[in-house]
Amino acid sequence: MATLRYRRILLKLGARPWRARAASESTRTRLMSWREVRRLREMGAEVALVIGAGNIWRGRDGQAHGMEQTTADHMGMLATVMNALALADAIKRTGQEARVMTAIQMQSVAEPYIRGRAIRHLEKGYVILLAAGTGNPYFTTDTAAALRAMEIHAEVLIKATKVNGVYDKDPKKNPRRLSSIASVISRH
Repeated sequence: MATLRYRRILLKLGARPWRARAASESTRTRLMSWREVRRLREMGAEVALVIGAGNIWRGRDGQAHGMEQTTADHMGMLATVMNALALADAIKRTGQEARVMTAIQMQSVAEPYIRGRAIRHLEKGYVILLAAGTGNPYFTTDTAAALRAMEIHAEVLIKATKVNGVYDKDPKKNPRRLSSIASVISRH
């Protein structure tokens, strides 16, 4: 088993790859995302996820058609909850415990995000999916990922969005890709 460089990680996943032409492509992308997360868990990492919603809704698209930004952003928050529920379902079907926690109240769908509870879930070995951004309009899911990483004392925030691989440095300055997220968190 690899020795971990980082035990508690927050992984920010973009949802744009989930926007597939066929349902089978979308399912395959979701399964690839979960396989990577499962590998991290098997290595002993505590894993928190923040997922975007670009596959369902992009607030700027609504604004481009005259929608008020607050409304567009709230719709984006709801879309992140939908993605988190879908990914949590895939995680649970593989036998791993997962909890969806939201920054906006919707207790019949998911737990409210409470910092102490999120940390306890991680310590129990659950994968936590942090949805609905910060709960405030005008902030992106990237902002939410940075905020939640600080709150849960994540040792590393890995942003796996809009890139053609996993990098440990700026890909515009250093094009060397790593083979997986696991290679980022393990000691060599």
